[in-house]
Amino acid sequence: MRWYQRLSVVTAVAAYLLILLGGLVRISGSGMACPDWPLCHGRFVPPLEGSVLIEYAHRLVAASVSVLVLITTAAAVMAQRAVRGAALTAGIVVALVAVQVVLGGITVKMDLTPALVTTHLGVAMLFLAGLLVQAVVALETPAQPAPLGVRRLALLAAAATYIMVLIGGFVGSSAAALACPSLPACRGPVVLPPDWPGRLHMLHRAWAVVVTLLVFATAAVARRTGPRRVTTAANVAAALVVVQFAAGVLNVATRLSPAVQGLHLGLAAALFGTLVVLSMLTVPLPEARPAAAAAAPLRTIAGGSVDDPTGALRWSPAGPSGAPPALALARDYLQLMKPRIILLLLVTTVTTMVVASPHHLSLAVLALTVLGGTLAAGSANAFNMYIDRDIDAVMQRTCLRPVPAGRLRPRQAIGFGIVTGLLSVLVMAWGVNTLSAVLSTAGIVFYVAVYTLWLKRTTPQNIVIGGAAGAVPPLVGWAAATGHLGLPALVLFAIVFLWTPPHFWALALAKADDYRAAQVPMLPVVKGEQETRRQILWYSLALSAASLVLYAPLHALGLVYLFAAIILDAVFVLMAWAVFSGRGQRAEMSLFGYSLLYLALLFGSMVADRLIG
Repeated sequence: MRWYQRLSVVTAVAAYLLILLGGLVRISGSGMACPDWPLCHGRFVPPLEGSVLIEYAHRLVAASVSVLVLITTAAAVMAQRAVRGAALTAGIVVALVAVQVVLGGITVKMDLTPALVTTHLGVAMLFLAGLLVQAVVALETPAQPAPLGVRRLALLAAAATYIMVLIGGFVGSSAAALACPSLPACRGPVVLPPDWPGRLHMLHRAWAVVVTLLVFATAAVARRTGPRRVTTAANVAAALVVVQFAAGVLNVATRLSPAVQGLHLGLAAALFGTLVVLSMLTVPLPEARPAAAAAAPLRTIAGGSVDDPTGALRWSPAGPSGAPPALALARDYLQLMKPRIILLLLVTTVTTMVVASPHHLSLAVLALTVLGGTLAAGSANAFNMYIDRDIDAVMQRTCLRPVPAGRLRPRQAIGFGIVTGLLSVLVMAWGVNTLSAVLSTAGIVFYVAVYTLWLKRTTPQNIVIGGAAGAVPPLVGWAAATGHLGLPALVLFAIVFLWTPPHFWALALAKADDYRAAQVPMLPVVKGEQETRRQILWYSLALSAASLVLYAPLHALGLVYLFAAIILDAVFVLMAWAVFSGRGQRAEMSLFGYSLLYLALLFGSMVADRLIG
């Protein structure tokens, strides 16, 4: 446990220093000093001088931090019993490291385009946030959670700061850094210049004001109502934002002095990190949940009753948390879309687009496909929540969803599903192409009509056949990028299709009592746990075989992908074997968690192979 605590802190500090070194690479113009990747001028150890030394030092430090992350992950696994969620947090951090390594290679291969440089910086900040969350969880045990208002302001300030960092990264790596040479307006009295670089620069300034106000508001509320640790963190954030604002002014006044640029980036990362820590300090522990709430689903929520799943629920616009009505309503509509599921679907969509057309992919098409895919998946999930509101109400895992909890009326859910579905068709057909619009719409129809309305309540094979809906995004991505469907796209469809049963049945094993109470004929309920474990193993083997088809016989991907797929498949099959051997709920939930990481890393390795290999 002590080693885990120390390693988590050391790794977080090392990641912060790595971000500073990355900033030095950009400020000194050393980003292309090593024009190839992972080697440098075709050598493991190039001539260490000038810009090459700076860029190569950045790569070495990045490799060292990656090793530290792996060691910390091993310590997290050993500390899992003492620190709840340690292994999961460490797994997310490892996934971010993998994404960042791939992005680093892509950034070099595509000559440091502003969009890629900004994405690289954004993932680095998420990586730092993950490590800080890991460190706080390992070290801190808040005895008195902060009031809800402080928590929300801290999260909002952290999110706004993250957006500010992204805008600043794009400004710094594009032609907008010196587009506005005067203060406080852009060019003399001009506040909103007509050119794009000037407007982008002024957006960064305006957003910095928003961040400053949010941080001040957080500090003010924390000083009135927060515990001492929360107040201290909020005061540090307020001090940092003042110095950061001054550094931004100096950036303009000194015409981007390298020292000031470095200070500006370091302060931005420190401010974001402080707000992440502050947010974590305000989160109540799971143990703080009332025993009655943990023992059974809440029976009355927001003035409504989950014993009335038919739709005649009383409704409170503020929700159970007492949030402002507009914010609570927006959050509930977001929950209708199931954003965590959408994120995984978008991973398979976007990576497929890069694999299908790595060097001719339009950023506009990519953005519109992501928007259309989000709307399509959100629509399908909203319909699902409307249809399943009766069984959601009696399942402990789902009883707090907006409709069964009474925070949204059923007609609001179905209305939201209709609107987002129509918007998704419009976006895909107008902004991308007809084929991708047809496929995404077919995905909605299949998920709602075939899976939710028919299969889910009638057959234990519901998730097998219904899994076709979740496998549609790779088809949509391929069609969006190329305008047609190829054989590799069908293999990607098969991979996600075969991945779905072991992924979902692992969860179903752990939540069998929920499904039994709701009378949903999931495989563990109908065929028993042992048959489910056997099927999980068989589908895992089939999944591993399908994933290798992309290397041979299709030869669509190369050795980089093959190496990654073999490792990922081996771990998947071993974990499936552990479930088959009957090692209990812990093995089942471990497989469920790993399956999410598996799919993201497998598709990420396809991108790495196509762009780097």
